[in-house]
Amino acid sequence: MSTWRDLLTEAGHWGEYRGALRALQKDEGPSFKDMAVRSEELATRDIPGVTSCSAGTLHKLTNSELYSAPKWGQVEVFVRACAEHDAERGREVDGEAVLRLWKDGFRRLKGEVPLPDRPDRPELPDRPDLPERKGRIGLVVAAGVVVVLAAGAVAFNWPFSGGSGDDGKPDVPASSAPPTGTPTPTSSATPPVVKSERFPSRIAWSDNGGSTIVQVYSDYSDSAQGRGSLTGHAYDLGQDLVVQCQVAGRAVPLGDYRGPAQRNGLWYRMTTGEYIPAIYVDTGRDSLPAC
Repeated sequence: MSTWRDLLTEAGHWGEYRGALRALQKDEGPSFKDMAVRSEELATRDIPGVTSCSAGTLHKLTNSELYSAPKWGQVEVFVRACAEHDAERGREVDGEAVLRLWKDGFRRLKGEVPLPDRPDRPELPDRPDLPERKGRIGLVVAAGVVVVLAAGAVAFNWPFSGGSGDDGKPDVPASSAPPTGTPTPTSSATPPVVKSERFPSRIAWSDNGGSTIVQVYSDYSDSAQGRGSLTGHAYDLGQDLVVQCQVAGRAVPLGDYRGPAQRNGLWYRMTTGEYIPAIYVDTGRDSLPAC
């Protein structure tokens, strides 16, 4: 039987990540009600992003049918509560190590984890050998000054064109001078950077079969590769996303569907580089630029 560690390691999308949280709660955690009480105590520790959570919120984190990313602050409360509960039962638990495992899995699925505050720079300890080191540094600096002065003297005596020294340029031998009338090469102009358009959108129509989850793909074509090109990412009904352009591709089965069916066969490319069927997405526009 797979443990929560196995499920977390193998999680390829947020539904499986949430399923691993459920396994953790069953194996090592308190009830959701007790976990909510513990979250109030965790919130008093001023941990960045951690707030008290209701039992319903914590239970929703374990819904493996949700493919959207949870909030990391809520996941941290969940994992800390389970680890501390397990430790109180007499087990040797490294709570921070357990939390790092969940954080690594969260980032692997492209979730955003807030960075900790930068610690203050520690003061350097006193060095008893500092006077001696200063003396060595002074000798090195003095030697460097001598080298620089010598180099300056050589440069001062360099022959200048015309012998006057007014233009500050060294003489160029006639054999190496460019021929008269030869154009000086110039650098080519930098081509303008064309920025991709971005269209904030949302999932406005649900998938078929009563599901509210819309999955995305790496390919929109009608090939066998395209039909099997799920990326593991998905969006829930009402969730926001950003698209860039549209392209014609394969049609998808609709089933019990109430959206704009005439757009079946159009796909939107997202800013993530993935593709999503246009029939589920409301862009607020009749059409988008072609990809």
